[in-house]
Amino acid sequence: MIICWSATMSGSPLPTIVASGMSHPRGDEVTFHHHLQGQLSIALQGTIRLQTESGWWLATPGNGIWVPPGVPHRAVYAEQSRLINLRFAGGFESQLPQLCTLVVASTLLTELAKEALAIYETGEADAQLEPISQLIHFQIRKHMLKVELFVAEGKDKRLRIITQLLREDPACNKTLDQLAAEAFTSPRTLGRLFENETGMSFTRWRERLRMIGAVEKLVNGEPIIRVAGDMGYQSASSFTTAFTRIIGSPPARYLKATLGPDKS
Repeated sequence: MIICWSATMSGSPLPTIVASGMSHPRGDEVTFHHHLQGQLSIALQGTIRLQTESGWWLATPGNGIWVPPGVPHRAVYAEQSRLINLRFAGGFESQLPQLCTLVVASTLLTELAKEALAIYETGEADAQLEPISQLIHFQIRKHMLKVELFVAEGKDKRLRIITQLLREDPACNKTLDQLAAEAFTSPRTLGRLFENETGMSFTRWRERLRMIGAVEKLVNGEPIIRVAGDMGYQSASSFTTAFTRIIGSPPARYLKATLGPDKS
């Protein structure tokens, strides 16, 4: 069952922004639910892994996830995580994507979220939230990520058997032929399903899956050699080469840009 979470249960008019500061322990999970309002979740510490029917996204510290109204989703927190959730009054979603989207939480966007939380907690300052809401809307549109930490699941049952298997065991190095047998289909059909339903070849999809898993582990402080093995690579050097090619920078540089020089 998918739960509907309304920002207010009292029947009173919805505030311009409903803000909450959240803390989740390592391994915590929020089961599938949806909101009547659009939501922006900003990761201040740790990561947010958000799953929908179409796939899953990873927000690292300094990033956020825009979730449109009515989209069923679940969230998993691999490590201790802190975030700010903002839900917006009807109409806010105008000109924003109708699919979940990763957003760079610029310094301004993060401070706006913190200010919205502080004002909301006073319980009597909705008028002050309207201009903040407008600024946040502009920041979301301005800072949507062009290259997202997102991997599609697909809809075909045969494809989902394989995407779920690899998501649960990214180190699996079975070939397309071997995986096709597990899905009771042909390699040609499975390859075509990957192309048609994820927009990627099987090889590219598995690489993207592994890199997203790697980013999550690296951000949470795991050493490169362990992450490489967990993602199915034989050495740290082969992993670093693949990471650089797919993500666009070596792991150390990526962590420095994501976490800052003091935490990378």
